[in-house]
Amino acid sequence: MTLEEFGYNAWFADQVASVAESGLNVVRVTAVHKGECEVSDGTETWSAKTTGRLRHQAQSRLDLPTVGDWVLVKDSGDGRFGSIVRVLERQSALRRKTSGRTTRYQLIAANIDTAFIMQTLGPGFNLQRLERYLVMVNESGIEPIVLLSKADLLSTEELEQKMDEVRARMPNVVLHAFSNTEQNNLEEVMELFRPGCTYCMIGTSGVGKTTLLNNLLGEEDYLFTLPVRESDGKGVHSTTWRELITLDNGALVVDTPGMRELGNMDVDEGIGETFDDILLLAEQCRFNDCAHVNTPGCAVLAAVERDEISEARYNNYIRLIKEAAFHEQSALEKRDQDKKLGRFYRSMKALDRKYKRKS
Repeated sequence: MTLEEFGYNAWFADQVASVAESGLNVVRVTAVHKGECEVSDGTETWSAKTTGRLRHQAQSRLDLPTVGDWVLVKDSGDGRFGSIVRVLERQSALRRKTSGRTTRYQLIAANIDTAFIMQTLGPGFNLQRLERYLVMVNESGIEPIVLLSKADLLSTEELEQKMDEVRARMPNVVLHAFSNTEQNNLEEVMELFRPGCTYCMIGTSGVGKTTLLNNLLGEEDYLFTLPVRESDGKGVHSTTWRELITLDNGALVVDTPGMRELGNMDVDEGIGETFDDILLLAEQCRFNDCAHVNTPGCAVLAAVERDEISEARYNNYIRLIKEAAFHEQSALEKRDQDKKLGRFYRSMKALDRKYKRKS
């Protein structure tokens, strides 16, 4: 497999014009473990660690390698290990807020072309959660496609009803329903994976991501799977790390652990693309700074009253807007605290130097 077939393109090539002269290799990160990465040039795979200089220069974990990244690696000489000296600028990066109230990000994968958002048609079916995933994917500049798994649990009429519910809430999204168990519409889903393109599957545990990958790979137990609780449709994490997998047709897939928490920060663009129908109506509001909550002359509230926009979709939009505003404020407060702490440390060092001179 050539670098181009492995996802390499002009975007990355323009960043490494003099690599051949410097003795560095252009490779892609295929897996990340504690303190170590697996990298590949499309033909061979070996281990590599980030250099101390790269870790020191990183302003946050977002600057360190993640699955899907293209990096520059210096050989150790034995052909088995390497040192990652640079992470190339990403075309896209899928990320989420880490658990808790702190405003920190966790990178999920980089340089993704299409994200398959998987939602079960079983007990775990949740349109609000699906919308939140959609906001996150749109914010990352990645094409979203929604896959509804476990279609065999519903009759034809019930399946159409569920799909209509999704279309009503997310009118512009590409949507496919399938069954891993009965393999209904599985060929249709497989055709979505194109050679040389990079994909990821996201969704909570138990929706069938790993089982779908097993079906795509044609090997039933290639990836470890675990059962799902019948009571609530929730599963346990069968995938505990992210890994870049190559399918037989040349498509590249990042398998990700299920995500139980989705945070949204700085997601104006993601919310705008996900709720573009609401933003279009907002242009007709009487006031430019309309909050769309108990505001006179609000075109959005009027559309909700006329049932042009479902109340559930409207409520989720307002919830996400408030959440984004809260996290943005939290980030500003944290930066202010960091500045104050920095000034305190500098003043303490100055006092320490002063007393040392006197002594």
